Amino acid sequence: MKGYKALNDADIVFYPKTSLNSAENILLALGINRKKLRPMEFPIGNTNLTELCAGYGKMIMEASRTNIKSVYAVEGEPMLYSTFLDIMPFLNIEYSVIPGISSMNGISAAMRIILATKDEPLQIIPAIKDYRYMEERIMSMSNTVIFKAIKAKDIINDIIKKHGIKNYFIMSYVSTDRERIYNNIDDIRDYMTIVVIKRYI
Repeated sequence: MKGYKALNDADIVFYPKTSLNSAENILLALGINRKKLRPMEFPIGNTNLTELCAGYGKMIMEASRTNIKSVYAVEGEPMLYSTFLDIMPFLNIEYSVIPGISSMNGISAAMRIILATKDEPLQIIPAIKDYRYMEERIMSMSNTVIFKAIKAKDIINDIIKKHGIKNYFIMSYVSTDRERIYNNIDDIRDYMTIVVIKRYI
């Protein structure tokens, strides 16, 4: 509700623009006036990301310095694997961060997965195309959350088969109208896919 109020009170709402328009669609579904929306593109594979984000930072600061209320809206949790973290180093102004709900909380609620209980550890990792790294991480703890799993789905699949891991859960576009549950790693087709692995060691 705090985030929703901030969006409505803002004069400008910056947001990450993607080919799927996910953030934009959510904002419009919430009733945010389209005239307030200012898209910021983050092309996948962009080699000038630092320069791009520095420019976005200047845009946000300029709005602040001219007394324009602005919000940078993200999907999920702004301090966890979000585009806001790329812009944040370039913001030389006072600002507040409103916590969101990450996709790992969304999948745990939707599929009734206990992420961790009592004294169990929980690790969160991005999918990386490095077999040794992924295997060491997955096999080191009982509870692992993997973001953007499609980037290393073959590696994750091989590790699961090699070690006979039976308890894993896969979902894409968590908490949206495109939410989808997968039964097999091979079936993953969407970039915004999360995998939760539960091992009992």
